[in-house]
Amino acid sequence: MQDVINKIFRMGIPALASAALLSACGGGDTAVAPSMLSGTAAVGLPIVDGIINVSCAAGSKLTTTTSATGLWQVTMSGQTLPCAVQVNGGKLGSATGAAQTQPYHSIAVSFGTVNVTPLTDLVVANLAQKDPQTWFSGASFTGIDAAKVNTALDAVNTALGLKSQLGTTNSLTTAFQAQNGDAMDDALEAFNTAVAANYTALLAASSKGTFVDFGNFGAAFTTAYGTIRANVGNTGNTGGTSGGSTTCGANEIASIYSGNAGQYTNGQQMCFAASPTALTFAGKTLSNPVQNTVVQAPFSTYKFTDSSLSYEVTFNNGVLHEINVMNGQTFEGQFAPASSTTGTGTGTGAGSLTVETTVAGITSSVVVAGVSKPASQADFCGAMQNDNSLTALTASGGSLSITNCSYSGNVGTITANLVITTPISLSTPYAIKYTYN
Repeated sequence: MQDVINKIFRMGIPALASAALLSACGGGDTAVAPSMLSGTAAVGLPIVDGIINVSCAAGSKLTTTTSATGLWQVTMSGQTLPCAVQVNGGKLGSATGAAQTQPYHSIAVSFGTVNVTPLTDLVVANLAQKDPQTWFSGASFTGIDAAKVNTALDAVNTALGLKSQLGTTNSLTTAFQAQNGDAMDDALEAFNTAVAANYTALLAASSKGTFVDFGNFGAAFTTAYGTIRANVGNTGNTGGTSGGSTTCGANEIASIYSGNAGQYTNGQQMCFAASPTALTFAGKTLSNPVQNTVVQAPFSTYKFTDSSLSYEVTFNNGVLHEINVMNGQTFEGQFAPASSTTGTGTGTGAGSLTVETTVAGITSSVVVAGVSKPASQADFCGAMQNDNSLTALTASGGSLSITNCSYSGNVGTITANLVITTPISLSTPYAIKYTYN
């Protein structure tokens, strides 16, 4: 279980310690962390160097430019949700690609991820009941809320037959990478294949709330999407396949992904060449990692950064053990070597683990796949009490010490005391609930 514990606390401690610090400040001088809007602008290829314009219900307008992978981000200061987002101009695929001439739009009713794609453009058209570009030029947010956005999203997905392909993926708010092999990006590619030159007419239909002229779109989309997904891994963009086996080079290890959503598909296999200095996969090499010195031998962990993603690579006695994929502080999933099993506890039944952490009245939850259920309280608590990376954990100038441990059925509970020494002195209760599913 040590690798699981290391993973949980690498994800949870920094953010929650910060939350405790903010709570301790109190009163009118309470520090407020900046809120963000960020996402991907893409059409099946990333929109590179596109101009992102953000206009909110109140506050000044914001502008930024998309990266080489279509990513963008703005810091909100004085703006009030909802916010409309537009991408205009730029190039397709690279800075030297074809010009992107069609503006696309999106809508944000909460901070976090908001993508800008043809699919989100259709959602805005349906929500505003007018052409998205016309609406954006004088955006009115009267009556717009999360429920109405979800209704528009559902209307587009249902009318175009997207539900069976997208599943629980939300085209507006699910973070993704604009590269072949990413389920959301593949859906956009299939969308463009199916819609061909009819996008303007489709946009007009969405703004009217009826898609009767596009009765065959769902079938065309399904066919295109199936073809693209069947060829994942054969284009050289990701080096992975969905299911089946993967043939890797002499210095590479085939790894299988487990995760509910995000940049990769559950069950996808990819080839990795990993060392404490470099991580190579999908035709790219990441370097200059940051070592997590909290992790104790025989394990060692290094974080490699790639745009908004980070890959936390853990070795066991120098052998690749797992790769955890993070988007900011959000755990998206894990690659584990195809020849090994995930989870080192002595219990049975590898499944998912839900971890709820509460500090200073703020609760954060993460789900970790492929974790074995402990056989007993002794197994659960022994792993916790004897793990130096937990009891000696340093977070934001402080430490964490366990005060109680219990385990019954499929639920384990840890209570601890979080002590922060800098920049202020603070001691606060810390509770962690582990539910083995």
